[in-house]
This record gives sequence, C-alpha cells and structure tokens, in this order.
Amino acid sequence: MSDRTSAADLGVYIHVPFCERVCPYCDFAVEAVGARRALPPDLEAPWLDLLLREFEQVRTELASDLDDRRLRTVYLGGGTPSLLAPASIERILRALAGAFSGSPEEITLELNPCAVETERAAGFRAVGVNRLSVGLQSLQDRTLKRLGRGHTGDEARAGLAACLAQGFESISVDLIYGAPEQSCGKLLEDAVELLDMGLPHISAYALTIEPGTPFASAVESGKLALPSEDELLDQWLGLRSLLRASGLEQYEISSFARAGHRSRHNQRYWLRHDVLGLGPSAASLLGEHRFQNLRNRTVWQQALSSGASTRSEDSRLSEREARQETLGLGLRRLDGVSRAAYQRRFGAAPEAHFGAELRELRSLLLIEDRAGRICLTERGIRFADEVFLRFVGD
Repeated sequence: MSDRTSAADLGVYIHVPFCERVCPYCDFAVEAVGARRALPPDLEAPWLDLLLREFEQVRTELASDLDDRRLRTVYLGGGTPSLLAPASIERILRALAGAFSGSPEEITLELNPCAVETERAAGFRAVGVNRLSVGLQSLQDRTLKRLGRGHTGDEARAGLAACLAQGFESISVDLIYGAPEQSCGKLLEDAVELLDMGLPHISAYALTIEPGTPFASAVESGKLALPSEDELLDQWLGLRSLLRASGLEQYEISSFARAGHRSRHNQRYWLRHDVLGLGPSAASLLGEHRFQNLRNRTVWQQALSSGASTRSEDSRLSEREARQETLGLGLRRLDGVSRAAYQRRFGAAPEAHFGAELRELRSLLLIEDRAGRICLTERGIRFADEVFLRFVGD
C-alpha cells in the first residue's frame, strides 16, 4: 500500500455515540442526550464498561493481528467525546497502554466549543489528550442557527480561548462552507479570526446533504435553499487561497495545517495504515481485513452482553480493491501516491493495473507525475471527485 508503515504500527479509533443534539445535516451514528456538559453516570459507566469489554473481546479474537503492536495514534470521535469525564478517557487510554507498546504520538479528542470549560479542558490534557478537534463550523450566529448547532459565535470564541489557554500541542477546528444563506465574505471573516487566534489546523468541509436527514427532506420539499455550484466554488477557492496565503499548507483535500500540525491519525486512513475501531459504527482495517461495528448503540450493547459479534460487516479486500483504495485514498493527499511504495506492495507500477484511468486523468490535466509520485494538479484539486470516482470499487 502507498507509504505503508510496519505491520506493528497501529492507530485506534473510539466512537462515542452521544451528542447534546443531532444536527439536521448529520447522518453519523449518534443520539441526543439533551443540553448538558457531561453524560449522566448511569449512561456513561455502562457504555464505558461495554466498550472495554469489546476491546478485550477483539484482542482475544484477533490476537495474531494485534499482538506486539506499537500504538501510534488514538482518536476519540463521535458524537461528542468531550461529554465523557476525563476519568473515563483516562480509563480508556490506560486499557490501550496495557495492551500495546509505545506511547502514542497523538491522542485526539473531538469536542464542541460550548461543551468545554477551562477546568474540563485541563482535565483532558492532564489524562494524556494532546490534540483537540473542535466542531466549530462557523462563528456567525445566523449560520450556526441555520445549521442547527448548539452554540453561538461568542460561546465558540470563549471555548476556543479556554482550550488554547491549556497549552495543547495542537488544536484543529472544522469549518463548513456551502451552508444555507452563508456568504463568502462571512466565511472568510471566520477564517481570518481563527488565524488571528493562532489556530494551527483548519479542516474545511462542504455541507453535504445526506439521504434521510432533516436537511435532505427540507431540500426535497423546497424549504431549504443552498448556494449555487458557482457560489460554492467561490467559497472554496476563497477559503483555500486565504489559508494558504496565511501559512497553512493544504496537505489533503479538506485539511490545512502549519508545519508539524498535520493530523497523524487521519493520515492513517488516506495511507491505508492499520486502524482498530471500537464502539458503535466504528470501522477497522487490519492488513486487508475490513470490518465495521453495528451502528445502533442499543443493538451493539445487546450483542456484547450476549457474547455475539458486534460487527455489521466483515470482509477481506481483494488485491484489486486494495489497489483501488491505495490510489483513490492516496490521491486525497497533496503529496500523492508514491510509485515506489505502490510497486513494492503490488509488484507493478500503477499503470499496469489502471492504465486507462490514469491516461484519461492525465489527458484531462487532473493528475501529474512529480518527484516519483502521482499527484493531483491544481485543476485536479478543484475537481477531485472526478479523480476519486475512477477508483471506486466495481
């Protein structure tokens, strides 16, 4: 696989399925627990016990795949993991430390800015979290309200300031563009304010209308108007230009970072490095073994309690599927796909397997060869989906 690390190298993803509210555009496996800054003990403790039971169950079942592993990254996502008590996060990290060697280079916790106070951020840092990923989305009250977010712009500013004051090694924020009634000017104002605060990593995502969500129903009924494709492109290009001019490097289609602040865990997915997922809906890739957990928390809990499998999907990727993913995911990184690494993994150059696809992409000026790597061109970055579609599974 492209730039594959040693088989002893491992990342762990923990899915925390609780949120204060479920945003109308969200299709993640989450459930609302109401406005609160922490989970009630009668919900948190049983979930944590079952999560650790799942970990022990997986360790036993996959001992040959997980023994002698060196833990590189841990990512607590969701959902809103910051609803967990720092003591619960410490318990999870202690269990992982007891099973794997090494100290993780990066331990990331996702949070919403309204869910964190200074004391709580300090607690997360004290138990080992060294990177935060903040679900900001916007600093504009109007945009936040239209997105159904639970915080105001001022609450987001206060939450970010509290996190920055604790001295985390890295903090990332998410921005959404293409939101209802969102203007390019206000989007860029948000970015400037975040840059002025010293944020070293920004992830910029276009609002996606997922089937089955309230936003999808509203769009279908004509009750929700979204920016045109031209407006969306203007927002993306303006934001990208501003971030790059301000010293943040675009290292992946949606990710911008100052030197030393790239997300190590997220790069594992784009490089197809091994990740063990725990919790409802969490996905894993160990070698070419891919599996995903049951999505519904109650069903996941029932399976664990009865000793049944927690998986909804379990398969071995074929060589062709692995090759497709290596190019499709690897090209998301602006560093591209290493020809030498591909040849080592698959025994031939990429053209031996995808000659027609690569010729077409070159003819469309979407990819180019650069220093022994296949990379997106500037045009390819703008029309990246056209590239990725060439490597979707048959």
